[in-house]
Amino acid sequence: MEIYNNDGRTSGRRASTCSYCGNKEHNATNCPRVAEDYVYFTKSPPVVPIGVSTTTNTRSWYAQPRYWGDWYNKCKDAHAKQVTAKKKASASRTGTTRSAPKCGFCGSLEHNRRNCQAMDKYVLDAIEANRNWRRAFYQKFVTEMGISEGALLNLKEKSGYWNSDTPDKEFIGVVTSVNWGELSLFCSTADDASRYCYRDSQYKQNLVVTVQIGNETKSVSFGDAGFRQVIGNTKKNLVKYSGNRWNAPLFVSVLSPSTTPIGEEWINEGHAKAMAFLTKKRSKAKLDDEDVTALINHWL
Repeated sequence: MEIYNNDGRTSGRRASTCSYCGNKEHNATNCPRVAEDYVYFTKSPPVVPIGVSTTTNTRSWYAQPRYWGDWYNKCKDAHAKQVTAKKKASASRTGTTRSAPKCGFCGSLEHNRRNCQAMDKYVLDAIEANRNWRRAFYQKFVTEMGISEGALLNLKEKSGYWNSDTPDKEFIGVVTSVNWGELSLFCSTADDASRYCYRDSQYKQNLVVTVQIGNETKSVSFGDAGFRQVIGNTKKNLVKYSGNRWNAPLFVSVLSPSTTPIGEEWINEGHAKAMAFLTKKRSKAKLDDEDVTALINHWL
């Protein structure tokens, strides 16, 4: 999933900038422009601080009258952050009594994350759910369809515009890689494949199958082809996300299955580190609200 894949990598992470003025040298809590603008905004009558600042410029579009209301609200929020930060700093210097610590995962006052049994169970459930997803995916993708490194795929691309009468262009691609190490239940959805998935993008994972087509390498889009299953009485949408570009070639069929399928150990490993990463800085309530818990339960 994206939130795990990008952790600690500079490529997938934006450089930090001040949310108020846009400067890359500080954040809103330390922005020198906030206090100055706040003084002008809270005058009676209020003054829009254009051309009066002695500090760094703020967003250029705030010079337009239609954005003045938004500018005021941003300034008010940033000022509140600065006031709160000063109070915290003052409290730490004067030795103000801290509130009782509590578990960041379940909220209990009796323990912390390091010995939270609820969190340990959540991680074990997530690993088991991911094993179940990988087992179902392996059965469909590798065993039944024969897709792994070395497989020959029949692919197609639209010729002309989407509503053009021009026949689709078909061609052959050789699978050179699959992002096995990243694949998890976050490729799937709990809803019907045709429905839009509102789950936050950080909890989504693309299936990336790279193929060699002549001198080009491209990622294949599978759409919904072959990835909707009924397991027991439940419809399981195995893969919702595939391909990494809007114009990725579309999968049609397997012409020659792979003779080097990935081993069963891939299933049993369960992407355990990624599943444990889910609870690293997130509470159970947050994971519930963002539909992560529901997806895990869907695969248990």
